[in-house]
Amino acid sequence: MREIRQIGRTFAAKVYIYDECKYKADTEVLENAREVIYEDIKSWEIVTGNDVEEIEASGLVDEYHEYLVLNFEDGDSATFRNSYVDMFRIFGR
Repeated sequence: MREIRQIGRTFAAKVYIYDECKYKADTEVLENAREVIYEDIKSWEIVTGNDVEEIEASGLVDEYHEYLVLNFEDGDSATFRNSYVDMFRIFGR
């Protein structure tokens, strides 16, 4: 399943990337996340179910088989193991 979200314009988002699964991580891991800001995002997707096969064939595997995909204005995309990241839209950018 692909759950695609968009807000009608490009936006920026802050992505926290964890060294281990956020569902099992202790507070120290969550507090020491890498923070990356992405600009010009057109839409984002949460990919699960049968739609993960293409992603996992590339070698990226989330133990919960869930992925966050950011789609950018220029046609590029970035894919993350969803259980290792949190994304927050940045308002006013």
